[in-house]
Amino acid sequence: MLIAQQRSALSGFTYDLAAADGTVIGELCFPDWAQARNARLKNPAPGLLRSSIDLRLSGTAYRIEFEYTRRGWTNDIRFELMLDGERLASADAVVPKGGFRRATLRITEPFRGELVRRSGFFKTRFELQRGGQALGLVHEPDAFTTRRRLCAELAPDIRPELQAFLLFLVINLAYG
Repeated sequence: MLIAQQRSALSGFTYDLAAADGTVIGELCFPDWAQARNARLKNPAPGLLRSSIDLRLSGTAYRIEFEYTRRGWTNDIRFELMLDGERLASADAVVPKGGFRRATLRITEPFRGELVRRSGFFKTRFELQRGGQALGLVHEPDAFTTRRRLCAELAPDIRPELQAFLLFLVINLAYG
């Protein structure tokens, strides 16, 4: 199990990543100015504003990059987990056309799957499915907190960096 907890109740930009016993093993840092690879509007102050999504886990630094795959009233977005220029994982947030509906999160690498929303009234809950089979949950354990907290309870064959990537996807879709 991997846990993502908002570091400060006043800022949702940094999350501590912890093991099941509560030991902090990394962090997920959202940027001041998120910039897609194919962005029309570029970071106006690259020296002052961070524009990368950084993931540090067990001493290894990863980046999460994104690009728009379809633009319109709503945008489809591809997210990629990168390590030294190599793509480790990829997922697409696809918004159904017509009306105001939530995006679907489709995992495309390292396996084909989907994060399916199974939210309750006050809690965020997504089920990871591959081929119709449930591989685990990414969920909020508590309904009311001062700092957001999500737990990834996934199959043991899913590597920790991929679990952190899935936590990022849920945070981005549910709270973004």
